[in-house]
Amino acid sequence: METIVALATPPGNSGVAIIRISGEKSKEILNKLIHEDLDFEPRKMYLKNVYAGDIVDKCLVVFFASPHSYTGEDVAEIHSHGGYFLSQKIIDTILEQGVTLAGKGEFSKRAFINGKMSMDQAEGVMDLINAESEMQAKAGSNLIQGKLKELISDYQNTLTDILAEIEAKLDYPEYEYDDTETKSLKERLLALKTDLENLIAESKSGLIIKNGVKVAIVGAPNVGKSSLLNALSKTDKAIVTDIAGTTRDVIEAEYEYNGIIFRLYDTAGIHESDDVVEKIGINRALKTIDDCDIVLKISTLNNICDIETNKPTIEVFNKSDLYSYNDDKYIYISALTMKNIDKLKHLIFEKTVKEDFNSNKLYLTNTRHIECVKKAKKAIENVLKIFDETTMDIISSEIKSAWYSLGEITGVTSDENIIDKIFSKFCLGK
Repeated sequence: METIVALATPPGNSGVAIIRISGEKSKEILNKLIHEDLDFEPRKMYLKNVYAGDIVDKCLVVFFASPHSYTGEDVAEIHSHGGYFLSQKIIDTILEQGVTLAGKGEFSKRAFINGKMSMDQAEGVMDLINAESEMQAKAGSNLIQGKLKELISDYQNTLTDILAEIEAKLDYPEYEYDDTETKSLKERLLALKTDLENLIAESKSGLIIKNGVKVAIVGAPNVGKSSLLNALSKTDKAIVTDIAGTTRDVIEAEYEYNGIIFRLYDTAGIHESDDVVEKIGINRALKTIDDCDIVLKISTLNNICDIETNKPTIEVFNKSDLYSYNDDKYIYISALTMKNIDKLKHLIFEKTVKEDFNSNKLYLTNTRHIECVKKAKKAIENVLKIFDETTMDIISSEIKSAWYSLGEITGVTSDENIIDKIFSKFCLGK
């Protein structure tokens, strides 16, 4: 494989920029940059001058010998001072030595190819990098630690044992299964089907961890929707005035509660209007209601929200610091004084999440993983359905299909196109 290089830290001005090189020429390139012929002790930092044309920077450099590196190849890293020009100058100097610029996710792809991590572990790396909440970070960490890989391998081992029994007896066409053997095969397949069903059922919680909860804030103009968005998110994302119709487009913000991200959508006041721009905002507000997970219907003394939706809703009475109102269906808040804002957050959590997540529990948070488990479950269901009506070679074929579907999660059975597609979603330098 070609030796590759990329910036492993975000581009721009920073205290430190890390430039990563992977491949058999890594040590040679590093020595050329420091103008020495040093036999690097692996995993030891050296303070050296790095020469990039006429530019000299004092950097920390380190070498990792194969296979004890992130990619499983020889890897070198240069920790230079941060700055777009300097890091790019060093990379350009490395490229002049016949090194190739790494593509998106190419370091992680090489780690997968060289057996340093499974496909799901690599995806966990990106999940951890992109995490916005504690639960998202924990989910990514669970993947990196190989918890899903271990579980899927156990399932595949169960299928392998069943296949081994069936295949061994297929060589003897005259062999007939007795009732005890048939019952044992069915029970093991049924137990595995139940495990997969539980994984799929719990994936609803996993998707909440990964994607968060979408919360639409709706109501008539000037009921304090924008003020509520600012109060919930503790930001000044939305412009707040006394003028009705200030918000004409959907404003977004978010907050974290109990480890889950809640994504807020402040919408234009829904009412009859002849204003062309306002009409567009109102239509977008209605679409936001359709796309969200829960709707906060905001009312005040003179503007009771009567918007109809089949989505879960919370009736919110705002400006309760100014007006007195008595109806048990409302939660009474003041976005201005922050009255009952924490209580509202808890109510939103209870209506959408409906459970306290166990941070140590494994949840499926990746749609690809969920679909693979669904395919495996379907294949096992087919086996159980036709078990008493067909031959063992057909049953064996269906069981293999389940095994291959599970293998797509870890990459054991993924073809090159699937692998390329997954790693193309990674960032440069990873």
